[in-house]
Amino acid sequence: MKKPGLTISFWALYTLAFTVGLPMVIYYASISDAEAPEEITNYTYISIGIGALAWLLLLGFYGRFYVNTLFTAKSEILKTASEGSTLIAKITHKVQEGMMRNMAVLQLRLAFTNFSGTPVEVDLQLMDSRPEENRYEKGNILELSVNMKKKGGQIVPKGIRVTRNMPMLYLYTFIFLVLIGVAVYYPLVEDWRHFVLPHPWVLIPLINIGAAILIGLLLKLIMNASGGGNNSVHMVVYGLRTTGNILSYKQTGMYINEQPQVAFNLEFTDQQGKQHSMVIKKIVSLLDVHKLQNGPVEIMYLPEDPGTVIFYEDLSL
Repeated sequence: MKKPGLTISFWALYTLAFTVGLPMVIYYASISDAEAPEEITNYTYISIGIGALAWLLLLGFYGRFYVNTLFTAKSEILKTASEGSTLIAKITHKVQEGMMRNMAVLQLRLAFTNFSGTPVEVDLQLMDSRPEENRYEKGNILELSVNMKKKGGQIVPKGIRVTRNMPMLYLYTFIFLVLIGVAVYYPLVEDWRHFVLPHPWVLIPLINIGAAILIGLLLKLIMNASGGGNNSVHMVVYGLRTTGNILSYKQTGMYINEQPQVAFNLEFTDQQGKQHSMVIKKIVSLLDVHKLQNGPVEIMYLPEDPGTVIFYEDLSL
């Protein structure tokens, strides 16, 4: 099995090389060391101000991400496991996808009745540190703890043990130190009159902030295009299942990973007897396009917001 940690490490370092290393290489390859500092102008002061603000934003956002990912997340998971609301699930299917850091990577299929009284089945991936005990065999009961106070909601097994991913801790610490080092190094060793675009001290934080915004927008676009923009945990925990009717469907012309987006014209009647009509867009595998058809389909919707709907087959954590 391909290890997610290695993939994240590669792309993190690859991005760092382009957003930090490349601007330095290009600048010093095009600027002569013997070139005298330019006269102080308003443009110099504006550039220094923009650079300082950009560094404060970049280090602030990355510092928050660093603390949340590697420290706060662990305490939140443990708090959810001990204080969250309880769901009793039955394991209906188990697949061991591989081993990672001496732990078995398990893909479980869980069946339970959610808080709205709807029977659902969802997949849950977890790491089993004691696979020899066979705690997650098909037919076993698994207690889940739900925390809907956390943004986006969170579901974890009760009694879960959480350990920090040390390689990722080292990676994120290295990136953080590199950014701090660049921010501090240039003001200490170079004439600040050089700090105008395209100087690396001004350009690097701007590039990193721009890259972060771009990646965030792309991820949001992919999530919305694939039909995954709804709160999946909220839907799993409180959603109602019913049968809708697909009136028509057509491809929108958008593709994600060469897979087409399809818009479904759907109608259904909620538990109050009110009929709703809407269009649901999702990414469909090219292998499944020929299977699409009009007619009845199982869906999930939120009782307090019937306009929030997903296909039952897409229900996931």
